[in-house]
Amino acid sequence: MHHKNATQGAESAMDAIKEYLSAGQLQQAIDHCQNVLREKPGASDLRACLVELLCLAGELQRADDVLGHLAKHHSDWLAGAANLRQLLRAQQSRLALRQGQLAAEDVVATPGPALEALLALHLHLSRGEMDAAGVAAENLEARRTPALFTLGGDDHSTAVDLRDCDDSLNGYLEGLGTDGRYYLWQWSEIDALHFHPPTSPVEMIWRRADIELADGRQGEAFLPATYVDSESDSQRLGRETDWRQKAPGLVTGVGLKLFLLGNEAVTLDGLKQIQRQPAQETVDASF
Repeated sequence: MHHKNATQGAESAMDAIKEYLSAGQLQQAIDHCQNVLREKPGASDLRACLVELLCLAGELQRADDVLGHLAKHHSDWLAGAANLRQLLRAQQSRLALRQGQLAAEDVVATPGPALEALLALHLHLSRGEMDAAGVAAENLEARRTPALFTLGGDDHSTAVDLRDCDDSLNGYLEGLGTDGRYYLWQWSEIDALHFHPPTSPVEMIWRRADIELADGRQGEAFLPATYVDSESDSQRLGRETDWRQKAPGLVTGVGLKLFLLGNEAVTLDGLKQIQRQPAQETVDASF
């Protein structure tokens, strides 16, 4: 009977957490989860949920600490904890990019002028050198290889260009790997994306997807659906998007990511089943 009551208590707590998240109240969800865990420290499902909530809040060190406790005291969570710890490692590399840093062993990106321009842009932004950042943004756009995509596998739909609305990402898509690596793909390197339905709080913001690359490689990664500089609960939960003008031609985003698909701004979810038009069929889209 005690076990049944404990299970019901955990389920009730999870329901309350879902309600907080639906209302855009991330901190309240974290507080509620912690309060219940003080009363029920053995509730491993709730502790795992707390890890994910802390990830959403950007509290990566706390999330890692709770993960360590989970793996130590609940052996059935060892595999899941290991995977999430690798995502945390990849997210740390994602944060490092904002300082203009890329750790070679933890980042997968094609070397070249576009990557150099991306790094220069973020380095100038981190130093508050907005004029130089604006020039770097122009360089990044000049080095972007246009990639034409169709939606939903419809071969008869018009293929249109795709890039991030945030000029500091431009033609790059970010991915977090369960191998601990941070992936930076140019859209011209991607053939197709197929998303999995979210099965947990963190998968609402780090979207699990199968990725097919132009060189024939395929794999799974978690694609951030929000911008890394998000600050408020609503922004971190992807419930709103706001823009910051850093320099002429350089606008960065907070909150839910938006992508420019042709002339339309769409969310990551709006890119379900996109397919890149093969290069040999690419037509001149200029006027």
